Amino acid sequence: MTGHRHLSISGLRVAPAGLGWFKSAEAMPYAAAAGAVLGSWLLVGVPLALALALAAACAWRPSPLLVFVVFAAFAGFFGSRALDGLADPPQGRIDGWVTLLDDPRPLGTGGVRVTVRHGDTRLEARAYGAVAGRLDDALAGERVQVSGSARPATSDWHRWRHVAATLTVNTVGERAGAAPVAAFANRIRRLLESGAASLPHDSRAMFAGMVYGDDRSQSPRLYDDFRAAGLGHLLVVSGQNVAFVLALASPLVTRARPGVRLVVLLALLGVFALLTRFEPSVLRAVAMAGTAVTSAALGRPETGRRTLAWAVAGVLLADPFLVRVLAFQLSVCATCGLLWITPVLAEMLPGPRPLRLAAATTAGAQLAVMPLLVAVFGTVPLASLPANVAAGPATAPVMMWGLTGGLGAGLAGGWPAWLIHRPTAALLWWIGAVAKAAAAAPPAVLGAGGAVAVGVGVVLLLASRRLERTRGLAPVGAALVAVAFAASALTAASPPSGWSELAGARVFHHQSTTVVVLDGSVRPHTLLESLRMAGLRRVDLVVASSGGASDAHAVLALKDRYRGATVVAPPMHRVPHARTVRAGSVVHVGGVSVEIVDDGPALVVAVAARNL
Repeated sequence: MTGHRHLSISGLRVAPAGLGWFKSAEAMPYAAAAGAVLGSWLLVGVPLALALALAAACAWRPSPLLVFVVFAAFAGFFGSRALDGLADPPQGRIDGWVTLLDDPRPLGTGGVRVTVRHGDTRLEARAYGAVAGRLDDALAGERVQVSGSARPATSDWHRWRHVAATLTVNTVGERAGAAPVAAFANRIRRLLESGAASLPHDSRAMFAGMVYGDDRSQSPRLYDDFRAAGLGHLLVVSGQNVAFVLALASPLVTRARPGVRLVVLLALLGVFALLTRFEPSVLRAVAMAGTAVTSAALGRPETGRRTLAWAVAGVLLADPFLVRVLAFQLSVCATCGLLWITPVLAEMLPGPRPLRLAAATTAGAQLAVMPLLVAVFGTVPLASLPANVAAGPATAPVMMWGLTGGLGAGLAGGWPAWLIHRPTAALLWWIGAVAKAAAAAPPAVLGAGGAVAVGVGVVLLLASRRLERTRGLAPVGAALVAVAFAASALTAASPPSGWSELAGARVFHHQSTTVVVLDGSVRPHTLLESLRMAGLRRVDLVVASSGGASDAHAVLALKDRYRGATVVAPPMHRVPHARTVRAGSVVHVGGVSVEIVDDGPALVVAVAARNL
């Protein structure tokens, strides 16, 4: 009647872009994502009847504003229901069967923790000593008979993962297998794990993290190396894995009917999500892939940006708590960088197209997550951009060959498995070498000020591409980014002289000599990171004051990073590679003398520089 044509989105008629962006179909997915984010964050308990009434109004006369309100209302409704489910956590003794929802992970020096479901309630089960050994080899989906005592969980970490209480397990009884689909996923994981047995320990840990998301066997040194290089995202599964799974499966279903192809691809995505334990980044990527293949099968393919928006909206309706989970936030930000920033950089950067695309892809994702990383961790390693560019070409072959050749290696075993994984070993060696080189470099980081400058520079670059009148802003944006990175490189930390407290340990540094005194319980990967960020490239002596299990774990991590370090401990210690010392002993290392003042029950030392 008005003469305007209309577009159809999911069967709804909406006005075209000519009537304004806020009245167009183009705005619908972004409005849905924004509404879902707001509703998930606020968690306002909207009545279901009101949410359904808003949805009916939106179906009758759709608009971006109504879509925004509808998704916010439903996210608030589901989120508040989830909160209500945590309001009355179980307390006291619990006996019965529980279902493991993830794989048991190390806890402290002699325990494990695992999320389980007991009835309709999620608990974090914790076990220690011999009891932990009964749980350690179980996998998600399996059922275990346990008894123990529960108490309410109070941390936000537990709340946003739907965990109502912590369960201290006293006994572990019978075990039962997982349901068929979960058992199939566990069988695949065990095949991949057994096939990779010929790889060195660090390579096996990298393989498990990159291919199927198992990061439990990563050493503190490996973890810190990848953190230093900004490659931590490679040690867990991500959206890249989902893309590679689809790339491997697509040729096999190309000639199938559209309906059959859709069902097969969606089933494959579901199995992969189960295989990788529904990691937040995988959920985002699976939702995007599912949206993309569904829209393609319906003959209405979506752009990458709109697909991301619909995926974010759908995932947050399914689990509103994910909006507060860092892994999900990083995944969404990185994808935004790939979709919005990477195309601009690919046009601006000089050089051959393959190199430009590789650099632009890495830079786009890194620049997009930088503000979030700075807000959470305070700094971002400057090495992240070059390290990702250097390691990036090796990651895709590892992930794709890891799933295909890795299964063959698991089935074959023996020397065929060793042969199959020779390319895998070479690629993993290169990725590990890049991470190790970054950890050995001066600890240059980008702080809040530098991140703001980079953010402003990126905004100017994006604006210069979209608006003709702002084309002159591109050099200004590029200059801001370059200055921020140069300033960060010039202000790399240098080791402090004298005594300092780092991650629960005391550190004495004099000239080129460093002594680390372990006075209390420390987390090994946190200690390694603190020493690296302080600019300490070597450790000459480690004093394991108590000589207990905590010191033993810290010493193993320090010896892994600083292989030439000497270790001393009190009598009756449990520290590997340690030399027993007693009161009155003096240890000389470099230009430092360490006197053992007391040896029981813990070492008390006096450290002083000496004239050489």
